[in-house]
Amino acid sequence: MKIDKENNISRLEITIHEGKNREVRKMCEAIGKKVKALHRSKIGKIGVKDLKIGTWRYLTEEEIKSLQN
Repeated sequence: MKIDKENNISRLEITIHEGKNREVRKMCEAIGKKVKALHRSKIGKIGVKDLKIGTWRYLTEEEIKSLQN
């Protein structure tokens, strides 16, 4: 998504369908890259980008049903 050659930093977007323990960090490590920060934008079909850090909300009935399927 973005490359800063001067500071040797890259920003990228990775989509995984089933997250395993530290999977993204391990994938990046396998190609010689270190992860400085991760940001989760969705869990299933539920977007979490509108939530402020440290906050939470109740799931709607529709969201609960989508997770149960």
